Amino acid sequence: MKILSIESDSKDASTIARMLEERAEQYEVVQAQDVGNAIEQLTNTKVDAILLNLSCSKREKLTDLDLVQEMAPQLPVIVLAKTYDANVAVSSLRRGAQDYLVKDELEGSRLVRSIEYAIERQRIEFNERQQAFMKKILDKIRNSIDLEKILKTTVCEIQKFLNTEEVLIYHCASNHPEEVLVVSSSEDKSAESIVTELVSHQNPKETSAFDLLPSQTICIRAISNNQVEDIPDDSTSGIRCAKSYLSLPIHVDESEDCIYKNLTHPIIQQENAQEPAEALWGILVAYNTDIPRKWRDWEISFLQKLTAQVTVCIQQSQLWSKLQTANQKLHELAILDGLTKIPNRRYFDLVIDNEWKRLTREQKPLSLILCDIDHFKAYNDAYGHQQGDLCLQQIAQILQECTGRSTDLVARYGGEEFAIILPNTDANGAFFVARNISRKLALKKICHPQSSASPYVTCSMGVSTLIPGSQKSVSTLIHNADKSLYEAKDLGRNRIGVIAKEDCQAIKIPS
Repeated sequence: MKILSIESDSKDASTIARMLEERAEQYEVVQAQDVGNAIEQLTNTKVDAILLNLSCSKREKLTDLDLVQEMAPQLPVIVLAKTYDANVAVSSLRRGAQDYLVKDELEGSRLVRSIEYAIERQRIEFNERQQAFMKKILDKIRNSIDLEKILKTTVCEIQKFLNTEEVLIYHCASNHPEEVLVVSSSEDKSAESIVTELVSHQNPKETSAFDLLPSQTICIRAISNNQVEDIPDDSTSGIRCAKSYLSLPIHVDESEDCIYKNLTHPIIQQENAQEPAEALWGILVAYNTDIPRKWRDWEISFLQKLTAQVTVCIQQSQLWSKLQTANQKLHELAILDGLTKIPNRRYFDLVIDNEWKRLTREQKPLSLILCDIDHFKAYNDAYGHQQGDLCLQQIAQILQECTGRSTDLVARYGGEEFAIILPNTDANGAFFVARNISRKLALKKICHPQSSASPYVTCSMGVSTLIPGSQKSVSTLIHNADKSLYEAKDLGRNRIGVIAKEDCQAIKIPS
């Protein structure tokens, strides 16, 4: 194990190093004269514990401790002092130091024990802090099943955790390979360009930055500033290149027949990488453009665990979305007519009952139009059922065009019959809609030579209007519309039947 000794006194530094190496051969001491030099050592060397001398600090004594812990929060720090100072000792322990030792009282076995205990205590405390932080993030993520909110929370929390300039997630398995889903900042103008630049830098020989993804290259990649070539910033576009970045894959098991089509070439490559069991859904990228940095092992390890949990949340969100889509399709199958794609008889019965109850309370008129295609059997016999189906679809479209309000409902009532519910519509309004339907159908000029009513396809309609009340029922409204429809058919078809003073009257539509 490597111990970083931050000691300005060369004599004391040698004594401490000799003391450790004599008592424990597994220790190797790395020397640093001050905190600035120690930070450089921490950037380039992996150490297991830190001995910090506060006796000769020119700055405020505890400032050095804060700087060291900010740089390496996962490492135990043991404070060494020339003489005992109770205030400094208590403050050091409160700020996270694992022990406080006086140099003059120091001897080898005690120092070794202090280091061993400090390493174990720090490991436990650091794991507990990480778990608490992980729980905090996951609680925020799990409060939502909305994918965009999950991803936005993820990148914002990771940006705070890493204290990095930017974090983004882009979707590899989309039809748009450069699609950046979310970024941690509010301004995301450069996000797609950053991804393009990173991928291009990782694969400089590729003619296209986004290429077919070899599955065996999916792994983690951490690039520090000294590993990235000095690429000049694009001053014309205002986009700065990333000098150091960390990328983590997000693997989601979407389907067995997942095809690696339109996937980006990842910014993640490693020798002897194993082929994943799941498809690469996306890549999380944390990067710096201004302040270079080295990515630490514990940061990568923590993000691996977090990404695994986020993946579960993504899968749950996608499953929920698929469930919602399936439920929507089932709902449509239950209420829509398969041929004309308008509501069916079942949905008609539900809506007219609800509207009757609502308008009973409001005492507003409810109108109903029943529409029947004239001589439709003859049309089918002449042109075949496929042409007949097309005719039904055309008429369904005309009916919907003539009822523009969101509360109006056009439904297929039977074989060649349609029904139109018109809430808050009086008799004049319903008659106007029926006449408009007849005129639009006449303009369509669907040939029907076998019809005795017209050389083109026509409809007979029955109109009924009532103000719902407790003394009446919805069946009365339907019966009146049916009665006026048959009156229109009996008088020669291509007519609108209306109820006037409880008597039925059929009005022929002008040609």
